Amino acid sequence: MTGSGTPPAPPPPTPPSGDGGQTGPSGHDPAPARRDQHRPPTPSLLDDLVDGVVPEAADPDRRRRNRKVLIRLSWTVLAALVALVATKGADWLTSEHDARVTSEADDKADRAGPAFSASVRLNTQYPEARIFDAPFSPQDKKTLLAMQPKGDPLTPFYAAHHARAVSFTDVHHPAMKVASPGYSEEWLMDLLSDRKASLVITDLRIKGLSCTPAKAATVISVRGQAGGSYEGMLFDLARSPSTPLITGDEEQHYGEPFFKYKKIDLGNGAAPEGLRVQVTSGTQDCSWKAFETRYVDANGEHTQDITNNGKDFTVHGLSAHPQQAFEVRSYGPFVHECKILGGGRLGC
Repeated sequence: MTGSGTPPAPPPPTPPSGDGGQTGPSGHDPAPARRDQHRPPTPSLLDDLVDGVVPEAADPDRRRRNRKVLIRLSWTVLAALVALVATKGADWLTSEHDARVTSEADDKADRAGPAFSASVRLNTQYPEARIFDAPFSPQDKKTLLAMQPKGDPLTPFYAAHHARAVSFTDVHHPAMKVASPGYSEEWLMDLLSDRKASLVITDLRIKGLSCTPAKAATVISVRGQAGGSYEGMLFDLARSPSTPLITGDEEQHYGEPFFKYKKIDLGNGAAPEGLRVQVTSGTQDCSWKAFETRYVDANGEHTQDITNNGKDFTVHGLSAHPQQAFEVRSYGPFVHECKILGGGRLGC
């Protein structure tokens, strides 16, 4: 009865459906909710990364999986570092090798060809005397002694008689101790090296020397013509063709072996070196093939010749028995005849 306070009876159970399932009061199937409780969780981003990048590290156990991933990443990083070091090391070794090969090639190219160049010229600018192979004829002698210091009468006379310009200041200096004081001829040398590496000339000698008795029988010296002794070297062929002596009024080692106290630096941007070389042969006429230099660089000791543009070098002495000697003065007779003394000495 209605309103008696008795609760209504529960509805009868719903009969099973045709597919074996049950339908609720509203007609919906409650089975999907229960199935969701047993469905595997949706994969996380880390799971996707593991499956895609390191599938061998996949593991239901997160700790094992993480450990596998960490080990794999560590090996990957280590392999990358090893590869980087190997690449950089190879690059460094290659660059070192290339630099060494380039340096060796540059050094080889730098050493190719002559170590230096030499420009050589006979210096006749300030001669102190002239020597002549033949004595003057009586007429030439008369013409010479009659000259006056007006204009320049001697220059055409010298040319007509094939005079050779010579010097004697250094030769006659007592410090030189020259065995046969005669005359010297001199060459000016300009030495230049375009090498990047430096080199040092430590020796200079005369190469291929041959001598005969001097032909010159007549000499004309000029008093006061000497301009002093200039820095350089002098070879006394009567003593040694391999030991040049120091010249120069300001030199404290005047007359001593040149390369005992000096050297010539070239290369490595050094300025060209000017060298004055005198040679005296006493009472002989001499010729030689070249001046042989000895130089030192980073690869040891070497030699190189200085030549005279394809010709021999020659120097002329005064005969041991001269026949005529004259002196040009600035006082008294312009040209004065000298006496021939014993031993080839001249009294002017």
